[in-house]
Amino acid sequence: MSSNGRGKKTGGDDENPYRQLNYTVEVDDVDIGGFQRASGLAARMETVEYREGGTNGHVHQLPGQFTHSNLVLERGLTNRTVLWDWLQDVRAPSTANTDIRRNVRLKLQSGYKEKQMWGWEFQNAYPVQWDGPDLTSDGGGNVVAVQSIEFAHDGFTKISGTP
Repeated sequence: MSSNGRGKKTGGDDENPYRQLNYTVEVDDVDIGGFQRASGLAARMETVEYREGGTNGHVHQLPGQFTHSNLVLERGLTNRTVLWDWLQDVRAPSTANTDIRRNVRLKLQSGYKEKQMWGWEFQNAYPVQWDGPDLTSDGGGNVVAVQSIEFAHDGFTKISGTP
């Protein structure tokens, strides 16, 4: 690691501000940024109880509908306003664009090589909560920006190549 003469370190991990952002996100095939954490990859099938007359030993459990947790992305960096603009469209849709649902792809990067990327696609998603960055400083020069966005969706599928 060397100095560039202005007190800034060059080389190594300091040159890549996205080094800890393991997930990239696309909205309708447009790359919008990277996130450090993703949660909500969960699907659950509800069951419906059916009590059959004359059968007192058990209650039948029949398959019901699937429910999905909301997708939550946290600690993101982006140089685009796509997410903010989308949230504004959801909040107050224009008469020209009433379709607020879009497909969101969450891709896990392994070694930052395109051929090793894998992840999930969330169908008909739309943002339901956006938390802007909280900037804090403990006086030691450490500033942490935390941002999260939550999406409701109709379900998700794996992207080709996902184990």
